[in-house]
Amino acid sequence: MRTIQGHLYAYIDETGDRGMSPQSSPIFGMAAVLVSQTHAPHLRQAVSLLRKDFHVPDDRPMSWKEAGKTHDRRRHAAEVLGAVDNVRVLYVYADKKQLQHAGFANDLTLFYNYVAGKMFKSILWAAQNWQGHPTPVHIRYGHVRRHDHRTTEAYLRGSTFEDDPKIPTYLLAGLEWVSATQYLESQAADMYGGFLRAAVWPKRTEWGDEYTYPEFLHAVWHQIRHSEDCAIPLGIFVMPHHSAFTDSGAFPCTSCPKKRPDRDLRGPIH
Repeated sequence: MRTIQGHLYAYIDETGDRGMSPQSSPIFGMAAVLVSQTHAPHLRQAVSLLRKDFHVPDDRPMSWKEAGKTHDRRRHAAEVLGAVDNVRVLYVYADKKQLQHAGFANDLTLFYNYVAGKMFKSILWAAQNWQGHPTPVHIRYGHVRRHDHRTTEAYLRGSTFEDDPKIPTYLLAGLEWVSATQYLESQAADMYGGFLRAAVWPKRTEWGDEYTYPEFLHAVWHQIRHSEDCAIPLGIFVMPHHSAFTDSGAFPCTSCPKKRPDRDLRGPIH
């Protein structure tokens, strides 16, 4: 018999863009923050503190692009958010240089839906064992301009997931796309997405050198969902294979046996 208790909320924000041109971002992914109804006030309090520290106007959402412009600000955001208890973070992202699926280049909706679907599954699996119990989860994706979210909702509610017995879709209590101004937790997801971005998206200096800055991601590593003491793949799911992350400087577990090419994830997209 399934024991269900409490309520869980997942807030998701994107990092990077879906384009495949040379001018597009090197990654496209999503960050999700999971928090229970009971502990959500602590997360909102942390976001409110950061908004105050970063002097974010009341009529604007806090974003990594604006609030996280300096190294000190990014470090402060990681420290404040990393200190919040009972929060879980999930990441899904694609390393475009290694992604060979030609269909993504011609269909931005397909690319978005595929990434959103991987995040959808990761959230439901996390909800299945939230503090040892299956917990209904309300999933709130960030609103994306020029994207018809109805197509994604139809995909997520469709047979691909509903008919898979391994995916606990019975735990889905709500599915919607929301503005960043609607929930402070969505702004937290934006900042967590920035931590990933800094870790895996090289930044070019004025001299032409490229650097990544994984320290912010490492500061919240304890919040990333771990399964059997490993964050891969249920905490961080990487396309086309996990070695794109585990073989980089962003992965803090230097002795992990998963620091090797994983199975190819470039198969057919449904």
